[in-house]
Amino acid sequence: MTRSRAALKHLLPTVLVIALLVSVIMFAWYPFPFRQFGNSGNFAIMLILAAGLAGPAMTWVVFVKGKRGLKFDLWIIAFVQLAAIAWGTLSLYQNRPYWMVFTLDRFEVLSTRDVDTSWINDPKFLDKPLSGPLLLYANMPDNPADYQKLVHEVMFEGKPDLQFRPESWSLYNERTQQVAQASRPISALREARPGSADAIDGLIKSHGNEIDQLKFAPVLSKHGQFAAILDAESGEVIDNLMIDPFF
Repeated sequence: MTRSRAALKHLLPTVLVIALLVSVIMFAWYPFPFRQFGNSGNFAIMLILAAGLAGPAMTWVVFVKGKRGLKFDLWIIAFVQLAAIAWGTLSLYQNRPYWMVFTLDRFEVLSTRDVDTSWINDPKFLDKPLSGPLLLYANMPDNPADYQKLVHEVMFEGKPDLQFRPESWSLYNERTQQVAQASRPISALREARPGSADAIDGLIKSHGNEIDQLKFAPVLSKHGQFAAILDAESGEVIDNLMIDPFF
């Protein structure tokens, strides 16, 4: 076997593995509009791609037919390559959008690193869809004493805010009417973002030109923001718009 053929033999399965990973990452873990990776995610992606290229390149460098210890060298290259790909994949997996929690007047996208999952007693809050995050609603305490306790814990004790507390959660479909009441008309977004009027008008047209039937709520993640488009009556999330929703 020649050096070039050995490198090519290493390259082909590497390309297949990376193609599979990219498909899972882009369509299951980070589907549109959640393709906002941040510095750590970008580093993980670069590490996976670099490892994918470096493995076959190192095989080309070390391969000499009949060389003593060649098999050991190739095993070491494969191990280091797989370890780098696995580390990058694990980082992306742990930071993937797992929940999208509506709190007061906005959604916040959370990963499993943001929430102490030992506090989750109800398995329905871990029943994430295959693609995209699980929609939830964070219930504000009804009792004034409980509200004051929450404020004190967040402001003075450094404890997690409402959206990070599983004991406050409900499934989104159980609270859609509250979301519909708390969200804002899409006409207000159009007025505040005249530079995005064409995109907003196109979205309105795609939903039957019923501007009064559409509302929006800001969506905030660690690495970006966009507008979730809601049905004004049901409160269901029906679309997304990649513009700044805060004004």
